[in-house]
Amino acid sequence: MRWFLVLAALGACGGGKPPPASGGVSLVLDIPNGMLDPRGYTAVEVVLHKSSEDLVRAAAVASDGTFDLGAIDPSTSISVEATLRNVSGAAVGYGRTAMAQAFAGGAEVVVPVRRPIGYFAGTVSRPSGSLQNLHWTEAPATYSDLSVGTMLDGKTQVGGPVVMVIAAGPNLYGVTQATSDPSGTLVGPARLVPFSTVDHAVGAMLAGTMTGAVIDGAGADDGSTLVIGTSAQLFAIDTASGAARALADGNFARVAVMTSDTGEVNAIAIKNRGPTSGACSTSAELWWARLSGPPMPAQMVTTGGFSDVAADRGHVYYVDSCKGELGEVTTSGARMLRTINAGASARATMLAVSNGQAYIGVETAPATTALLVASLPTMEGQTPEDPRTLWNEAAQQVVRATDFRGVLRQLDATSATFGHLEIGAGGDYVTLTTSAHFHGDAVLAANFPELTIDTEELRVFDAATGGVVQRYRSWCAGVINATAGDIDRWSCALAAGQTAAATGFDHHIGSMTFMFGKR
Repeated sequence: MRWFLVLAALGACGGGKPPPASGGVSLVLDIPNGMLDPRGYTAVEVVLHKSSEDLVRAAAVASDGTFDLGAIDPSTSISVEATLRNVSGAAVGYGRTAMAQAFAGGAEVVVPVRRPIGYFAGTVSRPSGSLQNLHWTEAPATYSDLSVGTMLDGKTQVGGPVVMVIAAGPNLYGVTQATSDPSGTLVGPARLVPFSTVDHAVGAMLAGTMTGAVIDGAGADDGSTLVIGTSAQLFAIDTASGAARALADGNFARVAVMTSDTGEVNAIAIKNRGPTSGACSTSAELWWARLSGPPMPAQMVTTGGFSDVAADRGHVYYVDSCKGELGEVTTSGARMLRTINAGASARATMLAVSNGQAYIGVETAPATTALLVASLPTMEGQTPEDPRTLWNEAAQQVVRATDFRGVLRQLDATSATFGHLEIGAGGDYVTLTTSAHFHGDAVLAANFPELTIDTEELRVFDAATGGVVQRYRSWCAGVINATAGDIDRWSCALAAGQTAAATGFDHHIGSMTFMFGKR
């Protein structure tokens, strides 16, 4: 379904009466016309990004799907974001143009719009005979449709078993790869399969294959290219032909895709990403590869303690966990923008950026994770404001004795780490995943056995307020070392506001992506 929405006018700056609609611009919000179309919207919010400023307009949507944004000055280069909102102001649809384009009389600007759906995928380890004997398999991707508001239990699934999901503009892809026992390592060739964002139908497998265990992936806003980092190489995939092209050798654990205002597509990746706990490693490498135009070899930009990269509006940013800094990456090097004073024993390990706001995941030993929001300096030498804390939590898990009502034990985590961080719906939501490890010694006087537990969670926050929209525990399992007389049956309890995977639908989160997400 296409809406041809004529702006009321494109008058010159300081001009009088706007020209007639025939000289205006058609702003086309392109919706697939399927079961996953945005629904329940009553208003549209449009952000026009110019080189010198951002122009924000909002309007009610009429019964025929039209709206009027009023007079807007013409421009030779504007990128557009559009958000559909319901009567309560929640985003039920979002999209953006892939690059800047002309915004003048007679032009048609097409903005693909999709529901704000977050997808995540990974592997499953299920006991075979005992908790120590685990069998690893792939699992279908799970998704959270934030426009509907239903709570997660793992049953909302897409297609067949995959280990990764990647959004590229209005398009969605899954990555298939085999698993090995007993380690759960991803092995063999990795391949891509498209998922329809109209109805979640599964398309034909793409022809190209990738080597090495897949670790991270990102897509270009125009849907033409995917970039995937594996334990062996960095790959670019042409989604039209399905061809996979190796860009560089090595272990690439974090990737981002940036499109410049001129339409040039680039991949930025971190090779040899160091651990986020223990001794700080400064041997991580930032790599840059141009994906559009004549082929050019990928190049190593610089080395440091880099832990994550993110792209937004023609720029690429990084966080350095050793230096505690946020900076910008170019082909000539890395430039610090601001320091991140998160406290002693804290490391900035994750990054997502949207419209001048950086969301930074911070890990503090032994087991606290926090999400900070920091503004990006708009001018060199400008002193930025201190970051604000959106969320901060020391990981805990309560377990209950299955056979004894009211018998509980609270465990403090020995470690907690981020897995993924991404912004959805143009900045309305921020989504992250964490994993935590717990160990409790035996308490002989209470007949409590020794317990070792691992958990994984996905959380969705309202980016403006920090309010929790979703808190979903995808995994909670462990080993009980019971002796004679111990309480030997335990299960993981739920925290307030938390949901958990239904039986048979739990899994380890290997990847997370949002439709039109930013990372």
